[in-house]
Amino acid sequence: MPDNLRFCCVSGDRGPKVNSDNPDKKEVFLQLMNIRDKALEGMKNYILPKECEGCACYREYDLDSPDTPKEITEKLNEKPLISYIIVNHFRQCDCFCIYCTLSRYHKKIITKSQKSDYYDLFPIIKQLYKEKLIDTQNLNVEFQGGSIGVLKEFPDLIKIFLKNGVKTMQFFTNGIKYMPQIPDVSKKAGVILICSVDAGSRQTFKKIKLVDKFDDVIKNLKKYSEKSKNIEINAKYILQEGINDNKDELSGFFGAVSSAKVHVAQLDLDFKKVMMNKGVRYDIPQHYYELFDFFREQCSKHNLIPSVNSYIQQILDKGYFE
Repeated sequence: MPDNLRFCCVSGDRGPKVNSDNPDKKEVFLQLMNIRDKALEGMKNYILPKECEGCACYREYDLDSPDTPKEITEKLNEKPLISYIIVNHFRQCDCFCIYCTLSRYHKKIITKSQKSDYYDLFPIIKQLYKEKLIDTQNLNVEFQGGSIGVLKEFPDLIKIFLKNGVKTMQFFTNGIKYMPQIPDVSKKAGVILICSVDAGSRQTFKKIKLVDKFDDVIKNLKKYSEKSKNIEINAKYILQEGINDNKDELSGFFGAVSSAKVHVAQLDLDFKKVMMNKGVRYDIPQHYYELFDFFREQCSKHNLIPSVNSYIQQILDKGYFE
């Protein structure tokens, strides 16, 4: 988050953290490491940090049982290493999606000279490598919230990850700006690129993204596919009621992304609407079921792998979320 550093195995508002107005300072980093070490030591003695209570990733093992996996007992005496890094810089983007769950952090970039107000991540990653805290053999990295196209540290972060060894890298991007570093990464590591296109026409794209860049996005996706055969490209479509939730728009989407030679198509619900208002019932519009059937038909027609997140399918099966 913009105002804290966190050590955790999952993204989201969980795990031991340090809040600070200046999280790039060395003393804050050392404080974080101290909290991390205490949390791990406590869990060895079955003392769960309060911040981790209810976490879906938490597992409890009987260390005296012969049924406990060997890799668990072996890791107890090893120095714990970071094998998953998620980069969420939140505040910078070159579009302003109407469904964005992080709109309270986003600041639309108007000029290249606009001063950034997020802390620099590169010095922190550099320090993690210096302290030998990163698992260089099994590191997975994700670039998420905010546009990587305007993240000033993006080239430097790519360089340091590639220099020290990275297993896979996943890029969530709006596709507005082409990033030549991504094909370069695919020469040395596995790459997945996920782009929320969300439209099948310039007009609808502009309504959702508030920028007229639909043609640029499709052109850039095609460029990624042409530059490297080792990039798995996932074109995403997030349904917006009354805007893009119709077969004509979805047909336009498939025509555009198939011409860009993407590999996977993903259909999703508006996360802000169905997941950010817990306690408020949201009934799935009935025509959405027809759209999901149509989506699968179009995937088959265009030889694309269909993707629907499991939690979305569970909500659809139930018919509502609250």
